[in-house]
Amino acid sequence: MHPSLTADFVPPPPLKPQEVMGRNELCWCGSGKKWKRCHRDRQLQHEIPIGKLLKEVHVTEKVGSCLHPEASDQNCSNRIIKAHTIQRAGGLRTIAENGHVVSGKRGFEKIFKNDGELVPDLIGIGDASTFMGFCSFHDNSLFEPIESHAYSLDHEAAFLLAFRALAYEYLTKKNSIRSIELQREMDRGKDFPTQGAIQQSLHVFLAGSLRGLQDLRNWKSDYDQRFREKNYGSAPHYAVEFEGVLPFVCSGAFHPEVDFHGNRLQIISRGNATFEHVCVNVSAVGPKSFIAFGWTGAKGGPAERFVESFRAVTSSEKANAALILAVEQLENTYFTPSWWNALTASSRNHLIERMRSGIGFRSIRPNTTYQDVMKVLHGFDASNEIRGV
Repeated sequence: MHPSLTADFVPPPPLKPQEVMGRNELCWCGSGKKWKRCHRDRQLQHEIPIGKLLKEVHVTEKVGSCLHPEASDQNCSNRIIKAHTIQRAGGLRTIAENGHVVSGKRGFEKIFKNDGELVPDLIGIGDASTFMGFCSFHDNSLFEPIESHAYSLDHEAAFLLAFRALAYEYLTKKNSIRSIELQREMDRGKDFPTQGAIQQSLHVFLAGSLRGLQDLRNWKSDYDQRFREKNYGSAPHYAVEFEGVLPFVCSGAFHPEVDFHGNRLQIISRGNATFEHVCVNVSAVGPKSFIAFGWTGAKGGPAERFVESFRAVTSSEKANAALILAVEQLENTYFTPSWWNALTASSRNHLIERMRSGIGFRSIRPNTTYQDVMKVLHGFDASNEIRGV
């Protein structure tokens, strides 16, 4: 049993808002700025339009660096590119229609324009699943083995799929922390109690994000070492091919807290024990889709138990289980437009609610299992298991 399951929740020390401070004292909000240049007379300052703030936050996503295990100023190209986390030629193009796919992430970007409603929207495959995580040279050289139309799901491919998913989450977390400095400005023009509430919320979010970033940094270091040693087979992985092409693809990594049967695995807000992660990719090779898991962690730990719970799902239900996993845990998920539009309103709304579950709008009980959800994928029996140590 993971120690976090019995650990008490210990929040970070709360902020101590002060309406009046010394001009040159460090501001109570934790920004690191002097009070006179931060929260002094904040209630008199002009509010920042939410659209402008979101645009500035979006700009932080354009900041990147090369995350290749051997990246350096000497062997990187000069240009950081929009690298695809899901291969464009295979996975994205396979499910696209007229060069577009449906994106939940695009819906989140427009959530204020849609009066708080999440409305997944179209995005071109040239922009879908991209992040500024590699220079052009290293993106091409590192992932060439999994960019062909007919690569095999061997040890190296499974490792590279997991590494790319982890790199995406690592850079996304770094940029999310960077955006907190912009979000600190949200309380301009607000009364003092509201200022305190906004800054306290950001304070807690920052503490959790920094803990998550440290985990990601450690995991990436582990993957980097395996890559340098070309020790691909030592990274645990498990993959399953499906009969036919699923109407969605995804890529990302997350901390599994509940398995596919509703069993608690770990609670990421509790204790100081090392948490475990799972990398997930759903894509296509030729005429078949696959789901591939990669992870690190203890034998019999939360990550391995999560993957084993998926393995225990019957072959005819694995496609639905993979879909629920993608929409609930990974924002980096894309759908075939005609399939998404053909869903019944209840099915589409159910999937949208599961997308929202990670941002404080959860309406589904925490131990929901894959058997409890509606089945929208049929005829995609899983076969041909691929396992690694």
